Amino acid sequence: MKWYYWLVIAILVVLGISTFIPVPGYPKSLLGYSALDPFAPISGIITWLIAVPIYWYGKKKEKKP
Repeated sequence: MKWYYWLVIAILVVLGISTFIPVPGYPKSLLGYSALDPFAPISGIITWLIAVPIYWYGKKKEKKP
């Protein structure tokens, strides 16, 4: 798989994880703690779900000559 697919996937995974980081002073997330993103579980899952098709597409392109 090309390096740019891995770059986009890594960025999306890191962004998904970063939504769960607790930060004092921010609005409470749906999980009940102050996080960078008030929609922490939803936005994290959405970014990971966007990364999956990119991974599949990169793998599919790898198999073609």
